[in-house]
Amino acid sequence: MDKEFDYEVPPGLPGVTVGSVVRVGLNGRKVDGWVVALGVHGTPGFGSVAADRLTPVLSVAEHGVDPVVTEMSEWVARRWCGPRRNVLRSATPVRKRSRATHEAHGPMVPAEDQVAAAARGLIDAGGGLLMVPPLASALSAVTAAAASGTVLVVCPTLRMARLGAAYLRRRGCTTAELPDDIDAAVAGRDVVVGSRSAVLAPCQGLGAIVVVDEHEESLHEERVPTWWAAEVAIERGRRAGVPVILTSAVPSARSEMMLGRATTVPEWGWPAVTVVDLSEVPVGGSLLTSEAIATVRASGGRSLLVLNTKGTGRLMACRRCRAVLTCPECGLTVAVKDGMTTCAQCNSSTAAVCGECGGASLLNVRPGVSRLAADLASATGANVAEVTAGTDDIDGTADAWVGTDAVLHRVRDASCVVFLDVDRDLAAPRSSATRELLASFARAARIVGREGSITVQTRQPNHPLLAALAGGNLRAWLDDDVSLRKRLGLPPFSETAVITTDAVLDESTVPTLAGSDWALADGTLTVRAADASTLADFVDSLRARVQGRVRVAVNPPRI
Repeated sequence: MDKEFDYEVPPGLPGVTVGSVVRVGLNGRKVDGWVVALGVHGTPGFGSVAADRLTPVLSVAEHGVDPVVTEMSEWVARRWCGPRRNVLRSATPVRKRSRATHEAHGPMVPAEDQVAAAARGLIDAGGGLLMVPPLASALSAVTAAAASGTVLVVCPTLRMARLGAAYLRRRGCTTAELPDDIDAAVAGRDVVVGSRSAVLAPCQGLGAIVVVDEHEESLHEERVPTWWAAEVAIERGRRAGVPVILTSAVPSARSEMMLGRATTVPEWGWPAVTVVDLSEVPVGGSLLTSEAIATVRASGGRSLLVLNTKGTGRLMACRRCRAVLTCPECGLTVAVKDGMTTCAQCNSSTAAVCGECGGASLLNVRPGVSRLAADLASATGANVAEVTAGTDDIDGTADAWVGTDAVLHRVRDASCVVFLDVDRDLAAPRSSATRELLASFARAARIVGREGSITVQTRQPNHPLLAALAGGNLRAWLDDDVSLRKRLGLPPFSETAVITTDAVLDESTVPTLAGSDWALADGTLTVRAADASTLADFVDSLRARVQGRVRVAVNPPRI
């Protein structure tokens, strides 16, 4: 139930404030709720129910939601078109009763490196985006920010939060790890660190907010409303009057658009990147090239070979010259249907012919992960394991792993990472495809470290992204990509929602609203609007028309 009710705060019940979690009676049951406003009966907003009909609050928990976050939850619910109740639930500590906290220790020793220096400059400017190379530590920015008060640190995963907290303690910072150390966070520490929901957590003496790896998909809430932790952090910082720093090796276009101020750490900080041209390899041939096999043999340690086979987009190549079909307008790899190419990014359509030689004879390229694992074991004599999203256990005795992008999340260290065919990743029918691939490159860089290497196999060796990565000029590609998105009106320069419902949708059901357009396919409605307000109005109008549950995913990470 996502509604507001009036209750009486009985005399003598202490601690009831905005954000408190209270126990109340509702329809014959005792349930928990959140206090979203306090006032005197009879004043505006508090006189809709007669005083003698108000039932009292039964009890109040010791830990609730921060008052600033409670007020902000209404904005989050509206911004991402979902129930406010779910936002408050995410913000509520798992443990609502307090425990004794250990004494805080210090003093803190701030890091003195390029990252810390850049972070101090952003803090003085009121916050901004910090582009930190994958082989440098973004936690140096945290020690720099801790000089102004408690720093709330949001990480993509709990494991990263734990490792970050351990590093910060070694630098003398007092830390509170969420969700377990909620009492320490309320009492006050130098750093409060946690995963996605930590951005909504109580934090005593908040002085700055740092979001690490803001580009990671795990910072997007999966439940409705599908809020993005980085944008919520920016709003919380604005309301609290504290600087917000977003760090990333490969910043998202939305963060660059929202913050405006971006600082790049001068150091390159990437391992060696080699691009292998597959144009001389037969289109139907094996992706285990001589370069890939030599890299695995010479690695002297673990090797990861990545091949993504998911997705509905078909990778098409010319039979004559082996060139991959790409969109002449924006450069995205295109799908082919009924003799025509279709671009998922700019919606342009052309005849299915090769742009290099004009040939019309095309081949669909799609080898399999299992076969490649067997071929690699045969070619190298190594112990090779296959990894997919459904793999539960990683074989620690393996010399090499072949699998989907999931292998970059399961294996923590390796000597080399080989992307067997990035063309199929670039061919994904999403405008976010290149950004997703770039995030995978950053993940691979951290796995191999400074002494390792990344090998990228492609039939598009001159693709701007690959050329920028190999040439050490990634900042220029990011700027060009943002300019392209702005010119085409793509996210983040428009707002997108993917809507599903248990009701039957048709053209008569979907509203027509100025500043928005939509497409309906297989029962899924995709809406693009000029701004967040127009999108929210569209969703409100649709919900008023539809009889049934409506699930809205606003600005999903893969679109």
